[in-house]
Amino acid sequence: MTTKDISPKKGILMFYTLLIAYITFAASWVGGSSLGPQVVATFFGDKGVDPTISEMVNYTITIARVIANFLAAAVLVKLGIKKAAQVAIALLCFAMVAAWMPNYWFYIVARMIMALGGSMIMVYMNPVVVRFVSQDKKLFYSSFITASYNIGAFLIAVAFALWADALRMDWRITLSGVAFVAIVTFVVWLVCAEDFETGGQSTDQVATYSYGMALKDSFVWRFAVGFAAFLILYVMSLNTVPNQLAKEFPEIFQASYMVLAVSGGGIMGTLVRLKSPVNRERKPYLVMLGILAIASMALGIISVAVLKLSLLAYLLFFVSGFLIFYQYAVYLNIPHELPNMNPQKATLMFGIIWGVTYGLYTILNFIWSWIYANMGYWASNIFYFLVPVVYLLMIMTLPETYKKK
Repeated sequence: MTTKDISPKKGILMFYTLLIAYITFAASWVGGSSLGPQVVATFFGDKGVDPTISEMVNYTITIARVIANFLAAAVLVKLGIKKAAQVAIALLCFAMVAAWMPNYWFYIVARMIMALGGSMIMVYMNPVVVRFVSQDKKLFYSSFITASYNIGAFLIAVAFALWADALRMDWRITLSGVAFVAIVTFVVWLVCAEDFETGGQSTDQVATYSYGMALKDSFVWRFAVGFAAFLILYVMSLNTVPNQLAKEFPEIFQASYMVLAVSGGGIMGTLVRLKSPVNRERKPYLVMLGILAIASMALGIISVAVLKLSLLAYLLFFVSGFLIFYQYAVYLNIPHELPNMNPQKATLMFGIIWGVTYGLYTILNFIWSWIYANMGYWASNIFYFLVPVVYLLMIMTLPETYKKK
């Protein structure tokens, strides 16, 4: 494949196009979940849908995202970054197709295709960062990558808080409006994107980092295991844990307030991180922030379940969300700081990392659900807080990537 020199401005435009596309994916995903009752009512009327089917659909879509991340690296190596991302954004545009499907199962299949595209886009942001962003700015751009899903979820949450009745009036129109943004990013990518060399920058570097090498790379697996444990703390605090607390303590707790607290804290943490360079060793810094994030989440749950102080709990959840995102970008930036990193290596690494991470997260989430159903509330909470300890342990096994200037 022949490539031409691309200006840094063009490269950054490509990054922001992918970033907006992924934010759109998050908004479409969360929007579809928020409109779930309206979707089910359209296709099933008053009968509803069996909860078992809903859970099966959720796990199936998660598996599709796992496959997408493994697939993303192979597609990039085969097609190059321009066509690979073009395919990913085209799949994302199935959000529009899903909104107008004639039955529930076609709707779910189209949403799965959309999820494939969204997950691939997340992987493709990394080689663009490696190629066009200087080392001292990589943490800044990694912060945007980590915040992208949260930004999309927050925008939809605010929209539903302000215009819930209007957005629920016709769910097809609402989801079509979000999907239209995906179509715009597809057109922008077609017009502006260029291919660039995804191998090493010189013959002195190890440019032939293959898929097989990535699968055998112990760093990839240690990083992914830690990442999955981290996502249990983060993702469950935005969906499973709020619903569980609302079910157990309905008289004093509102699930939506916890979601806003954690996501709002996350956005604040991201904004502060954008202005805060980390000129210190990564490992002790991440361990310290990890301990504080776990402790504040635990104290928040204790404030609800034991002390019955919901306002204190929401404040602690905000602090935990802040701490989670304040460290998220630093952790995700560690692969970028490894020696001899190049776009192809970044793509292969992150494709496998995200795939393994989603797979392990799904398994851990299933175990949590089984514990909650069979062993009760407190047993599930003990498991919820033991898993993030694995994140702290995995950090200690990673190489220290900070280099004093």
